[in-house]
Formats: sequence, C-alpha cells, structure tokens
Amino acid sequence: MKNKDAFIRLSDVSYRFGERAVINQLSLSLDKGVSYALIGQSGIGKSTLLQLLAGFISPDSGSIYINDKKLIKPRVKTGFLFQELGLFPWQTAFDSIKMPLQMHTSVQKESLKSSVFKWLKELQIEDCHERYPHELSGGQKQRVALARTLITEPDFLLMDEPTTAIDAMTKESIQALILAQHKKQQTTMLFVTHDIEEAVYLGEVILIMREGGKITRIPNPLFGIENNRETLAFYQACIDVRKHINLEMELDEVFTHNK
Repeated sequence: MKNKDAFIRLSDVSYRFGERAVINQLSLSLDKGVSYALIGQSGIGKSTLLQLLAGFISPDSGSIYINDKKLIKPRVKTGFLFQELGLFPWQTAFDSIKMPLQMHTSVQKESLKSSVFKWLKELQIEDCHERYPHELSGGQKQRVALARTLITEPDFLLMDEPTTAIDAMTKESIQALILAQHKKQQTTMLFVTHDIEEAVYLGEVILIMREGGKITRIPNPLFGIENNRETLAFYQACIDVRKHINLEMELDEVFTHNK
C-alpha cells in the first residue's frame, strides 16, 4: 500500500537469504503516531522487516523512507527493543538506561542523571537503579530495557517480541505500560508478536505477514478502549485475527502448490 504522505514508506523492497526471497517487492506505508502489530508464522520474515526498518541491514533492492528521508543507516530517533533485551551484566539499571544518551548526545552530567531518574520513575523501577541484571526480576529487566529504548524520545519504535519471556501477569502489566507510553508519546510503533491477544491489545492496525513478505492489514476497532480485555468483543476480535491468519496460510499453501 503506497501513501506519499506516510511517515514510513517502503517502496518495492526486496531482501534475500541465499536463494530465498524473504521479502519480495514489498510496498508498505505506516502513518505517524499509529501502533502496528506484525504477526505471522515463524520464519516468515517479520524480524527481518524490523531489521530493515531499523537500518541494521539494507534491502537488496527498493527503498525505505522515514519522514521523507531515505534510510541508509540506523537513525538516532529510531528505538529498538530487542527480544533478548541486551542488558549487559556489568551495568546497573541506571548505567544501562543512560547509555543511549551518552552515545548520541552531549548531555550534561546533572541533566543526564535527571533524565534517567525521570524514566526510572515513569516505569516504576526507581528502587532498582543500583541493581545489576542478575538482581532484577523478568518484569524489571523488561522495564529497564524499555526505559533505555525510550530515553532518546524516539519518533519510531520497533519491538521484537516485547513480552515473550515473562509470565502472564507480568506480561499484562508490561503491555499496559507500553500502551500508556505509546499514547503519551504518540510514537509510531511497529512490534512483532506471536501472541494474538497482544496484537489485539497493542495494535491499532494488525499486519499479517505471509510468504515473501506479503502483508494484509486489519484495522482494530478495539484498540485503546479501556478494559477491553474484559469484554467478549476482545476475544471475538482475537478469534477473527486467528481466522485471518489461517486463511492467509491456506493461500500460501495453494500458491506454493501451484508453482
């Protein structure tokens, strides 16, 4: 889908692993301030698409534009929350969160400290500032990684399976935190998930990815509705998304069989 006014534009983007076209001539637009959930089978190319949008890898052909500028390398204003979180064992929570500011800006020491504590407070982990990763719970690690990602105030946030390694109760609290920050910052957000409930809860638009990087869009009318998890409509929406995914898988099987 092409949209010249979109914040993010992919124009005929292709990327190959060896002989396999993981993404084949994909054109896609993402609007400013919208949250997108990217869902699909394992190995279909979802994480590859995130890496392309982050500028970690370059397309074999086609172009990516962010805010009308062609993407040729990673940009400071793109935040990336890795599935593995990437917390270094020798860094305290405070040191981990301040690292992006030290790398990309010349912030004064007191201003830097103030910014870090602002995010520690925002994500409710002030008491953890002197703790190392092995001293943190799964949810606390997730919050530290999220604070480290958000401290540069990105205009584009990419997340790869943001809640995959934590228990169900903690997962819901982290999801609520991500949603609250998205609404507050109005950041354009794209996240990969295998969890359909997470996609329906966090995604204003759900993108279903198929073989070759083909993408189907599903608008989510339940996005942002308070206590939506407590409604039957929420679970009906999850069922509908699952049906869409199954249909897309069947289409891929037919296409592959007819090649």
